[in-house]
Amino acid sequence: MLRRSEASHFVPDVYVFPGGTLDDADMTEQAFARARGIEPGTLREQFRAKHAPAFPAPFGSPGPKEAAGLLIAAVREMFEEAGVLLACDANGRALSDRDLEPHRERLHTARRALHAGEVAFPQLLDELDLYANAGALALFSQWITPPVFPRRYNAHFFVAAASPDQAAVADAFETHDGIWIAPRTALAKCELGEFRMVYPTIKHVERLAEFQNVQALMEFARTKTIYSIMPDTPAEREFSLPSDLEFAW
Repeated sequence: MLRRSEASHFVPDVYVFPGGTLDDADMTEQAFARARGIEPGTLREQFRAKHAPAFPAPFGSPGPKEAAGLLIAAVREMFEEAGVLLACDANGRALSDRDLEPHRERLHTARRALHAGEVAFPQLLDELDLYANAGALALFSQWITPPVFPRRYNAHFFVAAASPDQAAVADAFETHDGIWIAPRTALAKCELGEFRMVYPTIKHVERLAEFQNVQALMEFARTKTIYSIMPDTPAEREFSLPSDLEFAW
């Protein structure tokens, strides 16, 4: 998890998962050519969110182009913000940190270049002959900001197993204090006021705390029911979920 900058326009100074926005460059033919795991059948399996009964949300699943772009954006943002690159070769074989070692210096400088807009993610992958390993991601949820908030987001949350030898490092630009933390520890520290999280993040960490290991989480994520969730805001912009959806989204 990463602590967002105090200067951030959105949830400043709280701990969040790596993430960001879908860019136009994530939906170009160049980007699609430099990704694996975005085949039509895979996209249909991934983006299967539906509306919960009696709890409607304004957005359903994205079209194929946007869906592919969202997977590429997730890989890109995790690299930009956390320094973890889910990469593979042309055949879809996942690459380890050792495989990426020849590119270490270039990848280090590329994170800043991506932030500055000096290079696009597909161009970087093309330069290094790497592919975004979108197949490593599993869509876990879709949450939508309620209309009472001035900034609204249609957010897709993904889970993935990082290569065991990859180290995560906050970018020290948008995010700081990167930390690997067990879900139950994060919840306990949040309860004590030592680890600030916002409602949607807390709800996701609560779900993650149900699993004993990454393998069990990934198996669940690839087959779970996914609802488009837009929390209620009954008073003072406090979020809430119906009790029957608490651990069912």
